Amino acid sequence: MKNGVSFTAIIDSKDFTSGIWDPYFYKSKNGLNKFSNYVEIKKSFTYKFPLNSFKYSPIEYRDIPRGNHLSFNLTLNADTETPTKYFAVPEHSLLLGTMRAYLGNVVITPKSSWLNEQNIWFPINSEFCEIMPFDNLKYFWFAFLKSSLFLNNLPTGTGGTRPRVNAEQLYQIPVIVPSLEERTRINSAIEKAAQKIWTEQHLLNNLLESLF
Repeated sequence: MKNGVSFTAIIDSKDFTSGIWDPYFYKSKNGLNKFSNYVEIKKSFTYKFPLNSFKYSPIEYRDIPRGNHLSFNLTLNADTETPTKYFAVPEHSLLLGTMRAYLGNVVITPKSSWLNEQNIWFPINSEFCEIMPFDNLKYFWFAFLKSSLFLNNLPTGTGGTRPRVNAEQLYQIPVIVPSLEERTRINSAIEKAAQKIWTEQHLLNNLLESLF
């Protein structure tokens, strides 16, 4: 029942999308855009680098706070000896956790200039996929990925006791988004806030390091 109206959705097995049980999705399936119309999803990262080549420690799920936060816990890498290699992503990368229990974990790596750096790469040590929006409005899509509109349509995933979602399942998620003009406005406002937060956090970290 939704808005006081009850109905039964009867669908053919070929039209069933794994993990999506919302009857409203199937009721209006032909009239909705899919996530695949707006983004490319990259699951396999290409390059691995030794841990001792990074300034910052690998990003993990535990570094990402719950709720509406634009930053995450980014710590200096104190390990200069370990040769273990990690996948890494560049600045301004939009990452979505793919394990079912952590699907609300979304981050955008900060721009190098916000940390007073140049061409910085960030190692990762949890399972993420990279979301690459065709409109390049990553902070709008960051907000969208954290919204109930997106999270309520996430598939259950596959993989036994630790289910994961894959790109094909994510591509099929129905989405309703505002116009490009409105997405651009939202993206600009959120990105300005993120720049302020990361810049202030960097200044605070430098101050604390100099004191102690």
